[in-house]
Amino acid sequence: MVDFSNLMNQAIEAATIDDQTASKPTFEYEVAPAGFTVARLVAYIETGSQPQRAYQGQEKPDAPKVRLAFELLGKAHITEYTANGETKTRTNVIRVDLPLFTSDKSNYSKLFKSMRAGDETIKHMAQLLGKPFLIKVTHGKSKDGTKTYANIKEDGVWNVGPAIHTDVITNETTVLPVPEATVPLQMLLWGNPSQEQWQSIFIDGSYTRTVDGVEV
Repeated sequence: MVDFSNLMNQAIEAATIDDQTASKPTFEYEVAPAGFTVARLVAYIETGSQPQRAYQGQEKPDAPKVRLAFELLGKAHITEYTANGETKTRTNVIRVDLPLFTSDKSNYSKLFKSMRAGDETIKHMAQLLGKPFLIKVTHGKSKDGTKTYANIKEDGVWNVGPAIHTDVITNETTVLPVPEATVPLQMLLWGNPSQEQWQSIFIDGSYTRTVDGVEV
């Protein structure tokens, strides 16, 4: 039989450890500041064939997709916070999901071309994983105008290029210093996965979902 008095003593002890009447700050999503920032590509994850949005009322067939993630490493994108009495930092990350089409007019191909910056040795975007870039972040509004989103594409043009600065007067080019990524690099090649790739995207833990009325 459970010792109820012992449970109550543990409950009293819990109150000394975690005061649930005290207001605690919660994490609030903050839009990445607009403007130029250095960054690194930290994720290239192919997600296989996925549904596409309908275009002008016409359904489109499923298409292979890829998720990219850029860690923004400029000072404006690094935030200090306290967790368990320890001061830590987090960075803004912008994620982009795209159909993996390589035709010249596709969004993916245009972004890849901008990131390659003429380097003919780069044949696959995964080769750019961990590489530095200069990104211009812009802001956009949701259709109802209630939410603000950070974008790296403006008027159909991707604002992602090599981490260099060219002086408009002297035309001299300077390579910009870019901090190393603070998050682990992630990669998954859908048609050629490996154990290391799966480990790079693994998220520890479990969750419960209902299948045919049964929780699994």
